[in-house]
Amino acid sequence: MKIKVTPEDFIVRELIDLKYTSGGRYRIYRLKKRHWNTMDALLYIARENHIPLAIIGSGGRKDRHAVTYQYISVPREHELKFEQPNVELTFEGFADDFVSPAILRGNYFELTLRRIKPEERGAVEQRLQEIERCGFPNYFDDQRFGSIGNPGEILAERIIKKHYSGALKLFFTTAHPEDKKEEKERKKKITELWGNFREILPLCRTKAERDIMEILSTGKSKQHLIEAINAIPKETLSMHFSAYQSFLWNMALRRIILSHTDEIFEVKGKIMDYYFYRQLPHENLKILKKTTIPTVSYKIPPSSPEIDWAVNEVLSEREVKPSDFNLKKIRKSFFKSFLRPAIIFPENLYIGPFEDDDIYPGFIKFNLKFALPPGSFATMLVKAIGIT
Repeated sequence: MKIKVTPEDFIVRELIDLKYTSGGRYRIYRLKKRHWNTMDALLYIARENHIPLAIIGSGGRKDRHAVTYQYISVPREHELKFEQPNVELTFEGFADDFVSPAILRGNYFELTLRRIKPEERGAVEQRLQEIERCGFPNYFDDQRFGSIGNPGEILAERIIKKHYSGALKLFFTTAHPEDKKEEKERKKKITELWGNFREILPLCRTKAERDIMEILSTGKSKQHLIEAINAIPKETLSMHFSAYQSFLWNMALRRIILSHTDEIFEVKGKIMDYYFYRQLPHENLKILKKTTIPTVSYKIPPSSPEIDWAVNEVLSEREVKPSDFNLKKIRKSFFKSFLRPAIIFPENLYIGPFEDDDIYPGFIKFNLKFALPPGSFATMLVKAIGIT
């Protein structure tokens, strides 16, 4: 089964709770994009309109490989103009509130799933009925882990273990699937030169990279290393911290799922395998519907013995403890705990007609439409179908 064969195969519409008023303090725009990730689009919008990125409000990041509709805001005195291929800004009105995750109600998805064998149609329909009844595990999906190349080498984990030099090396040398050949070669060269920071300086491409190398060139003491970590841009550091929290959360959820059923199937992911159930006993489903798991931080909210056990097992396996997440010397970002539902149910699930696939001859395709809460991944529902 194939997803995102074309951007139009994956359409996301942000759902917000915002009241428009002519005297509102903020301008609200709808941002439509394809082949762009949200952060790049916002950076270009800020640059073209000569405004700080920090005053642009947004609710969340949307996939590059999709057609996405989301909302952004700026203070009333700024009127945005932006012209780039595959990006459209539409003024929606004024509001007293700015766009942030707090106003998100969720996302509505319109997917086209392709390359399905005709004989698999019955299994797909049955699985979707099971998902309607029993939901699916609310894992963070692979796109959350773009900053992690290897689960054994996680930048944020090295920081909380105070392995600062190792964290900085990962910052400069971790190769990503989307890196072009030239970028991969640059990172390979930096790996070879690591420790000879003056020689690495000409290979730096951003101000942050140059600042870090200048700091490391003056000394290798613990204080120099901490100063270099603090030179990593806030947005980048926050992304690494979120990825690590999400990874730990997923590992805890896997343990919770296994404690409620041993009838699972696995789907391979970028840095971990995901465990799914097909059905659950009534009592287990009842429990999981009410189960929320906290993300890890210095102060984890109190939870049930089962959840505490799962989280502590994961932390023990990674050889870290909650107190390690209290990063007193790292100023730009921090770990904040929040509760996330263990399982979710798609709302208004619509299964479109099965028809011949116009891209893959001999196969069939169908449309799938549904809404999910904020922060949940439509791609995880697709994984839950279990057809590979």
